[in-house]
Amino acid sequence: MRHARPRPPAPRARRLTGIAAFCAAVLLAAPAWADDDDPPPAPLALHLRETLDLWRNTRGGLQVGDTQLNKLQLVADFNGTHLGLPGWTARLQYFRANGERLSGGRIGDVQTASNIEALSTDRLMEAWVARRFGRGDLKAGLIDLNAEFDSIGAAGLFLNSSHGIGPDLSKSGLDGPSIFPVSAPGAQARWRPSKRLSLAAAAFGGTPGDLAHPKAFAAARLSARDGALLIGQANWSLGEDARVALGAWRYTASFDRLDRPDLRQHGWAGTYAFVEGPLPVEHVKGWLRAGLTDRGVATVSDYLGGGLTREAPFASRPDDAIGLAVGRAGLGGPARRAAGLPAAETTVELTYRYQLSHALAVQPDLQYVRHPASRAGLPDALAVGLRLSFGLDRTFGAPADAPGPTR
Repeated sequence: MRHARPRPPAPRARRLTGIAAFCAAVLLAAPAWADDDDPPPAPLALHLRETLDLWRNTRGGLQVGDTQLNKLQLVADFNGTHLGLPGWTARLQYFRANGERLSGGRIGDVQTASNIEALSTDRLMEAWVARRFGRGDLKAGLIDLNAEFDSIGAAGLFLNSSHGIGPDLSKSGLDGPSIFPVSAPGAQARWRPSKRLSLAAAAFGGTPGDLAHPKAFAAARLSARDGALLIGQANWSLGEDARVALGAWRYTASFDRLDRPDLRQHGWAGTYAFVEGPLPVEHVKGWLRAGLTDRGVATVSDYLGGGLTREAPFASRPDDAIGLAVGRAGLGGPARRAAGLPAAETTVELTYRYQLSHALAVQPDLQYVRHPASRAGLPDALAVGLRLSFGLDRTFGAPADAPGPTR
């Protein structure tokens, strides 16, 4: 996720409004949607996700204090199999984000402590159609790059954005790649030549959204000046839930060099690799990721991160999960010299997800940030958070014994 720009804290009334809205959604929607059974396959599946973060930066960083973040997400998945269009799928995703700034206003980190932090806005994030062809598929429209590329399943428990997508990629380009909270039009292809190997490649507009109108509901701009972002990834399966992945990406536009602001450089490229999978210890999974990019134009020039998760940490809590993760974002020499930044920012995150029901979870989170790197000289920060997440899923239009959607 991109690092949001700082903005003044919202009044206390806004915090209370966000909490009240979250509680109301749970109370009003639960009776109609509560169903612990897996939804039957259907032409239309609707997904609602409401996420509320309550944070306090207890020391260091930019400023000690409280903050609140909120994200409402609605997703509609269409499957053409039951409509006489086998192999065709489509998706629409809308979200509404609001709240104060945590990384931009409290901590001052470049890795972005909460993966729902964004400008307060309503946005159409995804709008695409896809067609499956044998062992492959094609997709076109507004696409979330992170749904396919640089996405580590074992790291999905954590709240820090760097575990969702490496900052060497998420902080690239003029306004990041096509990821939350702003997407870009693109086309994507996947191919599975064997059971173990899968390949994916995509091309996106080089600058997601509209920089002149950062709160626009939807923007699908393509221009020669912005160029394109080209990305590919190869995945090799090592067994159930285990894989090795190697990715590479490149922007085709020109960028100002950090060491020579009067000089523009054509292109900006990077590579990343990760391995994830279960460990010999029961219910324990782990991952390790590394990434490199051009320090001549990138503030975050390299990244190394990894972590461990354990599901069912207690016999009486089979649906809970606990995890520990570390992320180190290296700052390139030109960026350090230009702004007096530290050599690296390191974040340690400890989190526990308490699953209250199929739809509702509470997740306390603790993050220690060594050398927050959004500006020079920031003291180490310690942030404590609590995430409340509520999810509902409903399907329409197909009998329970209908064939499942094509993916």
